Order: sequence, then structure tokens, then C-alpha cells
Amino acid sequence: MTMPPLLTQMAMALSGLVAYGYNFSKENVFNQMPAVMALVDPTLYNQDFYVQEMLQFTPRSYYYYALALPVKLGLSVPMVCFIYFAISFAGFSLGLYAIGRSLGQSKLAGAALAFLGLAVVDGTIGFTDVFRRSPNPSVYAIAIAVWGIYFCLQQQWIRGYVFFGVSCLLQFLIGLLPGVLFTPALIFYCLSNKRPKQLLGAWGALLILAGMVYSPMVLSGNTSSDLLSNSEFIWLYGYVRHPHHIIMSIFSVKGWWRFVHFLVAGLACLYGSRQLKPHHKITIGSAMLMGCGLVAIGYWFVEVYPIATVAKLQFARTTPFILLMALTAIAVYASEHYRRGNQALALLLIAAPVVDNYGGLTTLVVVILSLIKPGGNTFWTHVNQWVNRLPWLNYALFLIVLTVTYSFHLALFLSFAYPFLLEELPAQVKRLRPAAYVITAVCVLFVGLNLGGVIVHRSLGPVHRAIKFAPLYDHPVKKLGANFRDTAPADALVLVPPDDRMFRFYSQRSVVVSFKAFPFTDAGMVTWQQRMTAILGELPASVEAVLEDLFSQRTGAELGAIAAEFGATHILTRQAWHPDVPGTIIDQQDDWVLWAMNDTPA
Repeated sequence: MTMPPLLTQMAMALSGLVAYGYNFSKENVFNQMPAVMALVDPTLYNQDFYVQEMLQFTPRSYYYYALALPVKLGLSVPMVCFIYFAISFAGFSLGLYAIGRSLGQSKLAGAALAFLGLAVVDGTIGFTDVFRRSPNPSVYAIAIAVWGIYFCLQQQWIRGYVFFGVSCLLQFLIGLLPGVLFTPALIFYCLSNKRPKQLLGAWGALLILAGMVYSPMVLSGNTSSDLLSNSEFIWLYGYVRHPHHIIMSIFSVKGWWRFVHFLVAGLACLYGSRQLKPHHKITIGSAMLMGCGLVAIGYWFVEVYPIATVAKLQFARTTPFILLMALTAIAVYASEHYRRGNQALALLLIAAPVVDNYGGLTTLVVVILSLIKPGGNTFWTHVNQWVNRLPWLNYALFLIVLTVTYSFHLALFLSFAYPFLLEELPAQVKRLRPAAYVITAVCVLFVGLNLGGVIVHRSLGPVHRAIKFAPLYDHPVKKLGANFRDTAPADALVLVPPDDRMFRFYSQRSVVVSFKAFPFTDAGMVTWQQRMTAILGELPASVEAVLEDLFSQRTGAELGAIAAEFGATHILTRQAWHPDVPGTIIDQQDDWVLWAMNDTPA
């Protein structure tokens, strides 16, 4: 089944973006942009060990270069981030639409999968997401990887793995992990069709592109692991810095259950589907089960028998891809029931996954009920006989559920359902097309006014989320940083509370260390640990939860000594914590104060 015309696809993506929203002011963005700024202006952050570490060749280098180039050409950082995000949103959503439409041979399946891929927020573990509404490398990478999934499901393996390889350049794991997940299906295809060159060609393409990340790191000496043993690395990388991503034994029980609910619901839909071809079921099912196997390996070789390489691969990051495969099966299963006349079941399958906290469980219950066949009829046969007396009730309840779960869900679904509505309501085409043109024009105008600064941090309507295009100045530390940027010399070095995630970005000045800014190299990690220990003392597991308490317990004199040890010229703290720092207050916002050390010009 062919895709809608290109202009229609662009209009769908634009309308979906306006509904979905965008937010530049996120902690990950604040953490990543200083390296981009330093590439553009080398006088910035020259005293910041973390930024200087990130300017070496790392897995983020291509991402930084891609951002820095247009900034050097004259665009602002927020403008470049939004443009890349808009392109990624279109690539991701239309990639999901293509998968659903192709596998389900249905416009409804395409709309449902695009909607669910963007709207479902449960079903993964380790604080991982399928997609986010802020600009970061994983968002850019998955917009490419989803097309790799599309081509793998079409059995165009080499092309699919090329897309995975390109994803590696932006976010290494987002490209590598789906390549691993689809390997069992690839091997099965090669054995069944006696085409071993497909396996060699697919993995060869992925390894060549992944090597463009790894090889420069080897040549520059950034992959050396002599400084940390396996146990030491996992303690620092996993237990201290990233327990929420890596240490599976501390993941929430609710999170595990939500993951299992979506997994089982997806497998049940594969079992019950008549539309999916056998090779589709094998590809989707094997990818899901392979992901579960990798999660088990991730637990064993991190917490039981520590191996640093396994910790670096963060196998919990397979769960967004497992979730996508489950949602694919659910979307196709819903569309085929819609075609059979089971509208109540179909619409409930689309709406159930977005129910907060219980989406997976609700979906699983609905799917199980659809597979029960008392007396030759399913439970839903009897439901449809009752509901069909009031045919409008199906759609009214569906739209109400979408609106109640989260107001933007309604506009988001309708953005991708436009081709389906044209097909479903042929008598209304003359009204739907002009309405679509008007909505598209309004969306174009709205985005343009946001980029021009005429509209700031607003949503188009009550069923949309805001587009927050520019950095917000809604916190005292942000205001202090902006003031400091305008007055302090470029080589200023500031000792900040380790839990601070804003000052480095807003001030455009170097900081001694922060918890969020964790390097990729072993040497950088050791330096990070030494600096954190100098400020806080010995670092316990899950130290993030006590960062503020440990820092506030230091005396003003101790902070002065630490600042002197690292050559810091200023200290950022709270007045209530440290009213007696040996220096001079040069700026204050609420309780937050910025001190200049006694030997530093104010």
C-alpha cells in the first residue's frame, strides 16, 4: 500500500509536531550544548575539564559537529536544535506510519502506530523513552533507526542495517542495539532463502558505519580501560552515576510489570493476527524475545559477574525497541478488527495503551478478551451487537478517552488519521480537504511566529502542548548565569553545587565539576570521581539522591579551600547553606548567591 503524497505527509508531521510540542529547556540539552558552543567559539569553556573531554573524539562527536556547523554559519543554537528536532519528528512519525500502513495494509494501522509511538510513555525500563519532545542525540538517531526497522520488516536487510549504521553516528546504542535485535530474523531469512551474503552485507554495512565512531577513538587513545577494572568501572559508571539506567535490581517493580504487560500484549496480538505475514511475525517476535534475552544478559554481567563492556551497552535501552514492536503488533491487530466490523475493539486497542500507568495492563486484558471464543463467537461479537445500536457511541467514547488521558492526544491522533478519515468518510471529502488546508496554514503560521519570537512558549490551543523554542529564564540560577555571562571573563572557573545542571549552559563559563556532566573516557571518569570526591567526600551508590545534603554540609571555609585547589575564581551556592564563604558576593537571586574569591577581581 502506497504512502500519501509527500505534501500530505509533511502536513501530517507538522500538525503532529504542533500537537506534540517541543521544549528546549531540558537538563540534557543544558549538558550537551556547551561542547557545541566551544566548537563554535574556542575561547569558551577552556577551563572546563568536562567540555574539554567532550571535544576529544567521543561517541557524541558527529552529533556535536552536526550542530556546530550551522551555528558557525550564523544560525542560533536554539534554531538549529528546533530544525533538527522537526526533521527528526517527521522522520520518526512518518517512519512509524509507513511501518503500520505496510504491515497492516491499512491507513488506520499507520495512524495508530504513529500515534502510539509518540503517545505511549510506559512500557520501558531504566528511564528510557521511545521519543522525547526535547532535542537530544537519541531523538535524532531513532528517527533514522525507525526506517532501518521499516526496511528490515520489508526484508531489505542491507538497506535496513545501513540506516542502523547511520544512527550509530548520532547515538551509538540507538543504531547498534536494533541491529542486534533483528539478527535472529536476519539469520533465519538467510538460512531459509540460502542467501548468506545478506547477513554479511547487512552486518558489514553496520560495522563499517559503527567503526566510524569506534576507530577514531582507538586511534586517539580514548578507549583505554587500563585505569579501571571491570568491578571499578561498573561501580563508578553503574552504581554511582547511572544506577537508573544500568542497575536493574533497583528498577521499580511497577516499571517491570508495565514492560511485561506491553510485551505479552504484543506477543498475543502477533498470535491473534491474521493480517501479519509469517515472516512479519517471526521478525517482530524474535526481536522482542532477543531483547528480553539481552536484558537478562545485562543483569547477569553487570550485577553478578561484572563485565564493563556489557555495562556500556546498557541493554535496558533495548526496551524502547521491544515496546515499538509490541505497539506495531497492537496497531495492526486493531486495524484488522476495524475492517471486520469490530469497531469497539479496534478503537479500544488504540486508546488503551495511552492510559496512564495502566496502559499495558488494560491493553493486555482487551487483547485476551478478543482471543476468547465462547460458542464460536468472541466476547466482542456480543459487545458490537450492543454498541452498533448507537454507532456514534464508539467514536465519541474513543475521542473522550484520548482527550481525558492527555489533552494533546486527540490532536496528535487526528494529525495522522487524516488519510484514514478521507477513506472512511468519502461523503465528507469536500469538507475535510479545505479544513486540512486551513489547519496546515495555521500550523505553519504558528511555528513561524514561534521561531520569530512573536509567540513565546505558548500552545496553539487547549488540545496542543506548547512549543518552547528558546531557553527559559525561570530559575534564580539561570538568571545568575545569564548575568555572569555578560560580566565575567571567558576563563572564569566556578565551583557549583554538584547537582546543578543549568549554570554551565546559561553562564557560558567553565565549572569545576557537576554530577550530570559525566565523561566517556576512563581517564575522564577518574578525573570526575576525584573532583566529586574532593567536594563531597567518598561517593556512595546512588549518590544523586544526597548531592544537595552533602554539599550543604560543607563549611564556607572548606568551599574556599576546594575552590583554591582547582583554581576556581567563583563559587555558586545558597546563602542559607554558606553565608560565610571567604570572598565577596557579586550577584544574588533569591537565596542563590555568586561569590568572587578574595584574590579574584569582582
